[in-house]
Amino acid sequence: MGTRTGSGKVKLSILLKHQVKFGEHVVMLGSTKELGSWKKNVPMNWTENGWVCKLELRGDESIEYKFVIVKRDKSMTWEGANNRVLKLPKGGSFGVVCLWNATGEAVDLLPLDSEKDEVEFDHMDEIGSADVDSASVLEVQTSPFVEQWQGRSVSFMRSNEHRNQETERRWDTSGLEGLALKLVEGDRKARNWWQKVLLF
Repeated sequence: MGTRTGSGKVKLSILLKHQVKFGEHVVMLGSTKELGSWKKNVPMNWTENGWVCKLELRGDESIEYKFVIVKRDKSMTWEGANNRVLKLPKGGSFGVVCLWNATGEAVDLLPLDSEKDEVEFDHMDEIGSADVDSASVLEVQTSPFVEQWQGRSVSFMRSNEHRNQETERRWDTSGLEGLALKLVEGDRKARNWWQKVLLF
């Protein structure tokens, strides 16, 4: 079991393994005063592995909470489904690893026996394994967003390199007449998007 803190207190380190878009951040809200009583956001701090927060709570209680993404325009995206529920032990220091929108999954309290454990917990590289090898800290990792890219590889234009492709295209207007033919012909002759818009 984790080390004892003050009488009936639980030190809780929370790691939400989730990344958000640039300019967004994550907060928590919950049922206790320490979690804002569902009214006041409790800020979380960003790390490479997710969002972290350290709390000191009364032991031997059940708490309810949710994670919320705060967007640039201050709008909020709450986790779906039911509130997360966590039954706290009578005392000690523990870590909890959560995944976004996995509100129904059971949460394991990981005992943290020292401040070193707490620091390692904040820098977990995978669920259940701490980043203790200093060499692995220096490794460069690919962004998780790279795998999601569906388009062509990125190339930066230094000039209007695609102009030749547009003029060399074969425009098949067979079967078109009236307004449809006029739109396609106008589109083919337009040199930029503004001229294409002026067709309408």
